[in-house]
Amino acid sequence: MNLILTEFQKLKRYSVILISMIGATCSPVISIVMQNIMSDDAKTVLNYTFPDLVNSTIWNNMTIFFPMILALIGGYMISREYTDDTMKNMLTVPVSFPRLITGKLTALGIIALLLGLYTALVTLLVGLIFCPENLTLPVVLSGSVQMTAMSLFTCIGEFPLIALCGRKKGAFRGGAVVAFLLGYVAIFLKNPVLRNLYPLSAGLSIIQFGGEGFVSDTAGSYASTQNVFIGICVLLAMIVLTAIIIHIPSKDATASASSKKGVRGRHNRQEVHK
Repeated sequence: MNLILTEFQKLKRYSVILISMIGATCSPVISIVMQNIMSDDAKTVLNYTFPDLVNSTIWNNMTIFFPMILALIGGYMISREYTDDTMKNMLTVPVSFPRLITGKLTALGIIALLLGLYTALVTLLVGLIFCPENLTLPVVLSGSVQMTAMSLFTCIGEFPLIALCGRKKGAFRGGAVVAFLLGYVAIFLKNPVLRNLYPLSAGLSIIQFGGEGFVSDTAGSYASTQNVFIGICVLLAMIVLTAIIIHIPSKDATASASSKKGVRGRHNRQEVHK
């Protein structure tokens, strides 16, 4: 718990959270913009309402914004320990590398939940202005739960990538790019089995994503092709894979700890000679 609280205290000093909030705000706004530039025929098919905006926002979060945002935050949280030269201090406290990364990923999961809630609030405000039709309390509550849960599931799907990039100093930037590409790939997964097995889209089955209201799938076929059990198994597999990755000794972390011990050893020998 102390490690998690420490992470939030550190994040207050950095602008990465503000950047992530701006990205989360763009998701429902982009949904409205996409609707406005569509052809008249497509607009009549969709008959855009607030539930459609909710579905579009969930889809945009999963495929465009959240993969890159969460990978950037998670990788940044780990990379700062290298760039601020605090990794060697933490590993000799002692705080083991697996425990350190576990604390950071747990904090990232909480951040994902908060970003999901924030996106739900922004979506509600956008819906009140642009598409208030069918905006009811049950729809708002269920949509908020779906957005928040899917934010966490997207984060879990990225855990192995973030943990892998966290093993090397400065790798989080490349990890954010890879995460963006992985999210973009989900757009093209039309096969139900692949969609359920793909880590970033596996959570759609768990939240019972309807699929109506966004350009990629106007027929809403997602509702009939979901498998909650497969989605849960895939996310559990991501957690297990992440645990395996973080328990493999990290060369950069080991070098940092060894350097700290070496400096401390030389200092002790100098004290003895004095």
